[in-house]
Amino acid sequence: MNGVYKLQNEIMRYDWGSPDFIPELLGIKNPDGKPYAELWMGTHPRGPSLALLDEGKRPLSDLTGSLPFLFKVLAAEKPLSIQAHPDRAHAMAGYARENSLGIPLDAPERSYKDPNHKPEILCALTPFRALCGFRKPEDIKQRLSALSCPAVKKLTAPLDSVGADGASRENGAVKNFLRALFTLTDDERAGISSFIEKNMDRVKNEYEGFIPELELTEKLNGLFPRDPSVLSPLYLNVVDLERGQAIFVPPGVVHAYIHGAGIELMAASDNVIRGGLTTKQIDSAELFDVARFTPFMPDILKPEPGVRYPAPADDFSLTWIDNAGGEAAFPVSSASILVCTSGNVSLRFKDGEKIAIGRGESVFVTEAARENLYLAGSFEAFIAC
Repeated sequence: MNGVYKLQNEIMRYDWGSPDFIPELLGIKNPDGKPYAELWMGTHPRGPSLALLDEGKRPLSDLTGSLPFLFKVLAAEKPLSIQAHPDRAHAMAGYARENSLGIPLDAPERSYKDPNHKPEILCALTPFRALCGFRKPEDIKQRLSALSCPAVKKLTAPLDSVGADGASRENGAVKNFLRALFTLTDDERAGISSFIEKNMDRVKNEYEGFIPELELTEKLNGLFPRDPSVLSPLYLNVVDLERGQAIFVPPGVVHAYIHGAGIELMAASDNVIRGGLTTKQIDSAELFDVARFTPFMPDILKPEPGVRYPAPADDFSLTWIDNAGGEAAFPVSSASILVCTSGNVSLRFKDGEKIAIGRGESVFVTEAARENLYLAGSFEAFIAC
């Protein structure tokens, strides 16, 4: 097929997934309303794509080897966990450690599924809300002070330790705050949850400047009562993306995706260290080791159509194409995966052969094939390379 292979991709049905977005994208029915959380495209062993050939299906990795990236469509109906991803050193050490302990790769208590780091970029396909990166200590304290209950007052004390000598003290204050948060007693956690349930209307009236953070805190408390991470909108940045906007999340940055659908591209890894808002394993000790406590606000990335999103990653690059019907050369210079998110793509080779790709379909394009490949039609597509 001239070095272009249509793909059959794995669907992940985590309980936070949307019952609508991915089924509608793929044109399939979901009469039971089951959650469709992620569509995986790539060669990661946990969810490898298959190449559709004339002679049948073959693992994409048979044709490409292991790709350095994992490409996803993500659709969140409910919040994902508070989490961070490791850098290479932590990933290699953690993977080796859990292997030495004999923990199966599919065990629920396993954090490291592979020895790779996991930077990632998330591009919104719908309005998308995320929590990403710690606020400055003084900003955390200001927001926490809106909740005047004893347990929350206990959390603000570590934030007073920021001195004039800069980032190291700032990092230490945030780290000590998070340690205090994760070591709250059951009674203290219950007290915070009860205070939010009974007093949030009054608090929102008194602190109108913090309405988005307080409303999200209230929502999370309804979903995860007695989880101290319901306070995360007060200590992490609330980031709202419009369609087409993106953020880059480096390893170690604590974050959570709250609601919306998007394109996600990352290094080929499934390593997640969780810290709350989940029924899955929480490993606060490992999170403390992996997390970056420097205050971090992600840049909002806004490329022009057909232009690469500017993300500082060696493993991957994301390009968005919004084509109105004309024909253009394939826009990236290496092997890649293209997924069509709207309309229909016509891929034409110099010898005249054509391949049609509809909404929700994807193809792998070899490096040799892209030199002779042109794209036409009215469509929106994303390319990972």
